[in-house]
Amino acid sequence: MYILIFLFPYFFTSIDVPEFQKSTPVRWSFEIKKINNTEFEILATATIEKGWILYSQFTDDNGPVPTQFVIDEQVVRFEEKTTSMKEFDPLFEVEVIKFKDKAIFSKIIKKSATGKVNGYVTFMTCDGAKCLPPTDVNFNLDIN
Repeated sequence: MYILIFLFPYFFTSIDVPEFQKSTPVRWSFEIKKINNTEFEILATATIEKGWILYSQFTDDNGPVPTQFVIDEQVVRFEEKTTSMKEFDPLFEVEVIKFKDKAIFSKIIKKSATGKVNGYVTFMTCDGAKCLPPTDVNFNLDIN
C-alpha cells in the first residue's frame, strides 16, 4: 500500500512532462540573407498559435521574461520588424509589449571568420490564463 501511494504522484508527473514538452505554442524559424560581401541579415520568425502571445525584448523589468537573443555567448538586440501591442497585463500587473500571431526579428551582422552564426533565443509565452516557463531555442546558420 505504501509503495502505491508513493508511486501514484510520480506516475502522473511522468505523464505530464512529455505532453508539456510537445505542446509549444510558439514555433521559431531562422534564416540568413546576404546584404553584401561582408554584411548579412539574420531573420528570426516566431509563429504564435491563436490565443497565445510572445513578449517583446523591451517589456517591463517587473513583468514577464522578455524575449532575448544570444549570439556567440553575447546578448544581442534584434530589431522588432512586426508591430507590437503595448497594454496592461493582468497576470503581471504591469504594462507589457507583446506580439500575437507572428513576430519577426532582424539583426545585421558582419561575416565571421568561421562563416557560422551560433546562438539561441529565450522566450516566454502566455495565453491570458497561464504562462509557460521561459524556453531556449538554438539556431545555427551558415553564412557561405
